[in-house]
Amino acid sequence: MTILTKAMCRRHAASDATGPDDRYRIQVFDSIFGIEEDWSLVAESKDIFFGPDFLKVLEKYPATGLKPYYGLVYENKRPVGILYFQSRYVRLAENLRKPGSDVQGIFKGITSVLRQAVVKSINFETVVCGNLMLTGKYGFCFDDAIPRNEQFYLVIKATEILNKYLNDQKINPGLILIKDFFEEDNPSGDEYHKGYTKFTVQPKMILDLDAAWRTFDDYLESLKSKYRVRARKAMKKASDINKVVFSAQEIAANRETIHSLYRNVSDQADFNAFVLSTQYFENIQEALSKNMKFTTYWRNGRMVAFYTSIKNYNVLDAHFLGYDPKENAECQLYLNMLYDLVREAIDLRLEKVDMSRTAVEIKSTVGAVPHDMYLYLRHTHPLLNKAVETVLGFVKPQEKYTLRSPFREEGED
Repeated sequence: MTILTKAMCRRHAASDATGPDDRYRIQVFDSIFGIEEDWSLVAESKDIFFGPDFLKVLEKYPATGLKPYYGLVYENKRPVGILYFQSRYVRLAENLRKPGSDVQGIFKGITSVLRQAVVKSINFETVVCGNLMLTGKYGFCFDDAIPRNEQFYLVIKATEILNKYLNDQKINPGLILIKDFFEEDNPSGDEYHKGYTKFTVQPKMILDLDAAWRTFDDYLESLKSKYRVRARKAMKKASDINKVVFSAQEIAANRETIHSLYRNVSDQADFNAFVLSTQYFENIQEALSKNMKFTTYWRNGRMVAFYTSIKNYNVLDAHFLGYDPKENAECQLYLNMLYDLVREAIDLRLEKVDMSRTAVEIKSTVGAVPHDMYLYLRHTHPLLNKAVETVLGFVKPQEKYTLRSPFREEGED
């Protein structure tokens, strides 16, 4: 198989003909601008986060350190697959705030010192097949006729092409990450991800909406008494909160306040690989229009929180949020945001609320259920790749939580 690296009309990174029977051709580009037509032929009606409108904003107003690349897979001259990559230089000590879990016993101190030493030594250019800004399978999308294992084969080949291009540009990726997959999305045989370490992090939290819930009160009535009381107490604590939905222009006018509230939350994450552009929210609102809602919370004439929700076909996606920590403690703002997401999804007659990762326990109290997602990681150096699984054990954040079951069984109060 020959890998070609040559300039084309849209400066694509590389080109290759590959596949189990050489019937596919892969091209990797450095911009979504100029390939929207072919990209949309595959992405259309699949997922809003694969849409060119969304990806253009990410490219034009990038989060810190993230550089996108785009793959197109052709069968003959017909596009049958799209791939989304991000590259980033990762300094793990800067991005990982709470590495690993504490180890009990006499080895606790030694292990902690060793863990910190490992974290400080991990600095690599990383290529991600997927989107670090989202939780979910946003690395690739193929024609339904292409089998799952064959899709994964093409992803690996496209990654090799991109790596070759980056090497030619004097950029040497150390880590390759392919993210995120539900159990049913994984390839069926180990040979399709040979050399990669498979692992999980925090689960994705999803609330399935009962078709019988026509109003938010219907949802409340489906809760056990304890959780129904908790919900009403939380809403009472936020009774003096005034909620205002912002336009793109209003977001821009309050840009600095919004970014500060966002940083209050993002800076507390166990692992944070990026910081959003200060112009991200206004431009995403403009690009997604009626499919995005930017809700602000006001108290005593001051903006104290916001959350973003995106209507993604039959799913309401919880996007980025921010709040004042003091006001959050007093008014239970975060819990109220979760209830507002449920209310919004019911009003829109949607099927699910995707609450993403993190805060697993509190999300379970409103009815969200964890779904494990799998990632694949390898180091491009064969010797270092043998240590990937061991290093993951040192640095992967561990969160202790108790899952709640808030809904009533039949006949239960």
